[in-house]
Amino acid sequence: MKIKSVISSQISNLFQKRGEVEPAVLIKNLEREVVKQKNSVDGLNFVPNDYAIFLSEEDCHRLSAARFIKELYEVVEKKVIRENFFMDGQLSVRIEKNSENDDPIIIKSKNIENQKSEEDTINLENDVLSNTLIETSENISGDTIVADKEKISSTMRTAKARTIEYELAVLSDMSDEKIILGERQTYIGRKATNDFVLADEGASRVHAYISYERHRHVLRDAGSLNGTFVNKKQIDRYVLNDGDKILIGSTTLIYKVL
Repeated sequence: MKIKSVISSQISNLFQKRGEVEPAVLIKNLEREVVKQKNSVDGLNFVPNDYAIFLSEEDCHRLSAARFIKELYEVVEKKVIRENFFMDGQLSVRIEKNSENDDPIIIKSKNIENQKSEEDTINLENDVLSNTLIETSENISGDTIVADKEKISSTMRTAKARTIEYELAVLSDMSDEKIILGERQTYIGRKATNDFVLADEGASRVHAYISYERHRHVLRDAGSLNGTFVNKKQIDRYVLNDGDKILIGSTTLIYKVL
């Protein structure tokens, strides 16, 4: 059995070096890097906010789609929450071409202070065209077939770049009503304009809210009449962990990382 395992591992590594890094393998490597780089400060574990992933030219080209970069960003954020870590500054995750050695995956992480907090957007047109050979009519000879970007763009049903909505956790009640939590502030209560509306007379109109601080979801009581409880303890401010049970009036809400 051990011999089969070794042979299987060697075959897997061989294929990876030929430009066959699978998304699941890359995700596992990224999660390990997050855990490996934790640093304890004043009793809290912090991790870097900048992750550069170096791949072969083939893998870099194949895995650089905007949707997959978004998934890698969410992988880091979810790992931070699950492991009860914290992170300062804006998170950056990117894929770059590896020109140094033959390792299929190299991940370099560091902490960048005062990293610019730019609003993340996805441009679907650029994502579609990223894997297409784009050239102008200049420097073309013979029977080369070239995709012209202007002509492609003019015939595509394109949309303006839109803000990325990250999906990191879910808040749900016992009747399976739920809301996906990302990086935006979320309000909870009886008032119809809340993000999560509670049909519960024991809940205040605006009872509590969840903010996103140091890459963690933080629950705060909004001066409610009956209080907000997490795992049977009353709170004013609480950093949420995977599986926490929130009690508002007679309604129990479950916080789960996706």
